Amino acid sequence: MRSDLVIIFQSYLVLWGYQLLAWPWLSKYCHELADKGWSLGRVGGSLLAAFVIWWLSFFKLPMNTDWGLTLTLVAFVLLTWRQFKKELKGTYLSLKTNWKIILGEEIIFLITYFSFALVRGFAPDILGLEKYMDFGFINSYLHSPTLPAPDMWFAGKSINYYSFGHFWASNVIRTWGISPAIGYNLMLAFLFAISFLISFSIIYNLGLPWIAGVFGAILVVVGGNTHTIWSLLAKHTLNGYWYADATRFIHNTIHEFPAYSFVVSDLHAHILGLPTVLFFILLMVLWWSSGGRVWIYLLLGWLLGIMAMTNTWDSLNYGLLLVVYCGIRLTSDRKLFGEFLKAGMVVGVAAVVTVLPWAISFKSISNGIGSVTERSPIWQLLALWMIHLYFVASAMMIASKQKRVNLLVIAMGITAVTLILIPEFVFVRDIYPSHPRANTMFKLTFQSFIMMSLLAGFVFGKMVEVEKKIYRVIGVLLCSLLFVGLMLFPIEAYGTYYNRFLSYHGLDGVSHLLGTNPVDLNMINFLNKYRNGKDIIESPGDSFTEFNTISAYTGIPTVVGWRAHEWLWRGGYDEVGKRDEEVRKVYEGNDDKETLALLKKYNIGWIVVTGREREKYKSMNETKIVRLGKVVFSEGDSYIVEVN
Repeated sequence: MRSDLVIIFQSYLVLWGYQLLAWPWLSKYCHELADKGWSLGRVGGSLLAAFVIWWLSFFKLPMNTDWGLTLTLVAFVLLTWRQFKKELKGTYLSLKTNWKIILGEEIIFLITYFSFALVRGFAPDILGLEKYMDFGFINSYLHSPTLPAPDMWFAGKSINYYSFGHFWASNVIRTWGISPAIGYNLMLAFLFAISFLISFSIIYNLGLPWIAGVFGAILVVVGGNTHTIWSLLAKHTLNGYWYADATRFIHNTIHEFPAYSFVVSDLHAHILGLPTVLFFILLMVLWWSSGGRVWIYLLLGWLLGIMAMTNTWDSLNYGLLLVVYCGIRLTSDRKLFGEFLKAGMVVGVAAVVTVLPWAISFKSISNGIGSVTERSPIWQLLALWMIHLYFVASAMMIASKQKRVNLLVIAMGITAVTLILIPEFVFVRDIYPSHPRANTMFKLTFQSFIMMSLLAGFVFGKMVEVEKKIYRVIGVLLCSLLFVGLMLFPIEAYGTYYNRFLSYHGLDGVSHLLGTNPVDLNMINFLNKYRNGKDIIESPGDSFTEFNTISAYTGIPTVVGWRAHEWLWRGGYDEVGKRDEEVRKVYEGNDDKETLALLKKYNIGWIVVTGREREKYKSMNETKIVRLGKVVFSEGDSYIVEVN
């Protein structure tokens, strides 16, 4: 653990670099915020650096490299120095007048970052659920100087997924200068800590006490839904409670929330997008409290573009929040129509410019909108969201009675409830006909949960400020009781997933192979060392299995990987099925000429043979495979043939 603490601390110092580079800009343009924008420094700085590299790399400039990152950061430093050289001293001296809140936020980030990094050390394996996919994307981006990056599971084609978040993760890992296997888990810690911090800042900047910020931030990233309480009341015990049921309670649907995602620790699109959506909400707070300005509209548009490339659903969810907020304000002051028209145009243009290079190479994976044929029973919706809906209703009532009506709080409440209701009427079609609205409900209610949890912090803060002691005590006690109920989920989930924290394994997410399959680990290390721009061929497998380990852990493309995932990303199974059959011919066929033609077609330089290939191809022609090249790695009954 001691060596891990050193790595965590070193990565924390690197993130400080982003914080210090972003601070002059934030303190100037976000000076109305109570913390002068301090909470946004690390995520803003790292997102901007990644975006510049991303945007330029799509024009085939080899910027997605170590030197490209260095050049970008040097340019960032020079631009900051040129812009603020006369103001830098005053900028950093402004810390003197805001040091209490800034120190408090830094302590929050430090504690949450170190804590979650160490939590991951109790179950660091990049194994299970969709970790292979997420790690494969990160590895692909780490080894692709230009963009779009090759798809590690579809040789010859680029990644067709909203994966800017994975690119951002690869860029942060590159900045840290550590192995991807460790960087994967530290990125999770960064996401956890920065999401906690920005959630705190949102509530604090609504004019509420710091304890309300902590209350809301805990609910956003750690708290559960009402399902655990419902289960306890129904069964009078939590013995045998399976935490994942809180995300699969309604038939044929998914209704995840951040705490579950952090527990199972997939670096998936929705969790990678969490800091961006919170950044967006904090800018909305600034807009509501201080008025709209062109730079705010530009940033909102940029963030919507980032959302579209990270988790496309989020751009729709927060576009809805934007529309609801503007609509509510227009009902009270129609003179704002011209201002909001300008805001919409600036936001729209900024978003389009942000996504343009990516959008040109991206093919939509959705198949239109459908009407639902199965709706959720009301009692099940209440079993999931009753406490959060109570906080929403309370927040909207309190906001409407303030001297200055808090229209943003009301807009968040309306949007949150709307996102829960939409999957009860329509859904976005995908390749899963037996679970038609699962993904729609997942992506909408995930963001609804975030907004509802922030509103819970708002309500708690208002209860703390109630003048009459008896009402204050009752309000605080009720909020605290509901808070404790929502904290039953993380107690059960973390205890189960991390085996009650009995054994610490370290931060390396690939080290589990030392005990389970050291040959695979040696094979991965060999290919990482001798990768030469050629692709590999290994047996494809079903999604969520341990097939395609080699391509996922190296980022070297294979002919076809997890088939259902590629089916979704490619908009059909025809090409996936064709490649599946071609891989079979390479391993089982007897025609050397046909096999060589297939290897050439997919730029194959390495043929992988392990127990997985033998499991899938019972009639494997190993004599032919060895004849195709030279065995350059051999251990046990596994080997790699370098193709001549």
